Amino acid sequence: MSIKTKCQCGVFATLMLFSMSGWSSDFEKQADSSESGASVLEAGITLLKSPGRSGSAKAASLLQPLADEGNSRAQLWLGRAYRDGLGGMEKDTRKSFQYFQEAGGREGMNPEAQLELGRAYMKGEGTDRNLIAAYMWTALSADKQGSWTSDAIVQRDDLLNRLTPAQREKAGELVEQLRSIYLKQP
Repeated sequence: MSIKTKCQCGVFATLMLFSMSGWSSDFEKQADSSESGASVLEAGITLLKSPGRSGSAKAASLLQPLADEGNSRAQLWLGRAYRDGLGGMEKDTRKSFQYFQEAGGREGMNPEAQLELGRAYMKGEGTDRNLIAAYMWTALSADKQGSWTSDAIVQRDDLLNRLTPAQREKAGELVEQLRSIYLKQP
């Protein structure tokens, strides 16, 4: 058994003990502080990444209140869960797209969610297929540094090759408008 698998099993076992301890019934109340909110977020993400179908209800109950409060990482992971059926979550690409919009748009401005929005527009998952919109959101994601950046750059360049010269020009104008108007920090 690899060290990664052992760690995942240890985290899963801890979460199972945690859920049986009775303390988990107060989980939502404890999410009020940012430190415990981060713990709730990580617990929800871990449940979604766990194999099997048993984690979906618990993960959703942990992540949904955070997503409702505007936590872009919770929104991002709920979007992934609904798109991919993570943790046994029922697949729903429309719901997934909505979460990516919330996380990547004006409220969340999460660059990973912007990459996911680009993918959704590129594939037509949960929305109509729109290569210009796919390029716009992917280009915004590629501007930021993180673990997703190389994927965003590859996707952006692929999309650029699919667009006509007129579409490229329009997409470039729209990206600048998004940066300067829509996503501008107050």
